[in-house]
Amino acid sequence: MAKQKKYSAPISQLWNLFYYRYFRRHAKFDGSAETICRAIVDKCWNGAFYSTSLGNFDYFWIRDFATVVKPLRALGHVERVRATIQWALGHYMREGVVTLCITPNGRLFDAPKAGIDTLPSLIHCVWSAKYELTDDETNFLNKQLKQYIHDYLDPKTGALLPHHGPAELRDGVMYDRSAYVVAMVERMAWSCKHLGLNFPFKHTYYRDELLNHYWNGKYFNADYTNTAFSAECALIPFIMRSVEDTKKLNATLDYIRDQKMAEPYALPYTNTPEKFQYRWWARTVMRNYAGDTIWTWHGAYYLRLLWGQNRPEAAKHERNFARMIEHYHTFPELLNPNGTMYNSLLYKSSEGMIWAAIYLTVGSYKPKH
Repeated sequence: MAKQKKYSAPISQLWNLFYYRYFRRHAKFDGSAETICRAIVDKCWNGAFYSTSLGNFDYFWIRDFATVVKPLRALGHVERVRATIQWALGHYMREGVVTLCITPNGRLFDAPKAGIDTLPSLIHCVWSAKYELTDDETNFLNKQLKQYIHDYLDPKTGALLPHHGPAELRDGVMYDRSAYVVAMVERMAWSCKHLGLNFPFKHTYYRDELLNHYWNGKYFNADYTNTAFSAECALIPFIMRSVEDTKKLNATLDYIRDQKMAEPYALPYTNTPEKFQYRWWARTVMRNYAGDTIWTWHGAYYLRLLWGQNRPEAAKHERNFARMIEHYHTFPELLNPNGTMYNSLLYKSSEGMIWAAIYLTVGSYKPKH
């Protein structure tokens, strides 16, 4: 079976990054953090699908959408979520491939390159939304699963093959079998079992891999050979419920607290940026894009985990996070380590991120009195 062809980003999308950086006015909202976030979520719905942001990501990104399906459902947007999945599947099936991104006019592309978490994200969306697949959609996804196994997994054991380059959530870094990807494949295996899709490997294999190879006593290592802390690798196994172990979760939250990583706002990717290998653009024209910058995506998830464990530091970090949203009058993509808006030669932090939906559901994880 041959590798699938490349779907590079169109020139128009690269121009959008430059235009947004230097010329575009940005959408701002007044009011409380909750009011601002509700306005963002409402405006990210364009009548056909949920766009990723009100800034330079005014298109569909399956990875980001996968992380907000459950929050959007909790906010009462079930039909819009399912409509988005149907819209995306229609474009994927027309082209016969699943990519990270789709433009509003239906052009498929990957950014910065094909993602190892693309198909796991889509299948997680389908399961999380309780979306009812048609026979044609089921057949399409089964073909994509066969291709995924060929490209990324040992066909006999299901183990992730050594790789160094496919895009994933922290797309400015090159990983070798990150803990984040292991967790996403675990969720894909779980979802396939419940959706009746053809994935031959048990989800418990990937859970056990996380526990036996990646857990170091304080957090899940970044990847197969790198023992550094990376937020998405440390948190996503718990967020996705690949691992349900409150002792390990609290050990991770203890580490973040002890390292003072949630200051001034939650949460940077890492406290040791020098321990990662970055793509050329993340070292030059977008320096520190994926280093120790603060990413609100993980920050919102961090708040959810803190409140889920009723941690004493939860209220403080939620107050700081709310003040950040109100200060910038938006839900920014990322901030510099000192809390200012990220701004590089080529790129400016996007604004109005759909991740605001995660923040809006943090309250549901607070203990009931």
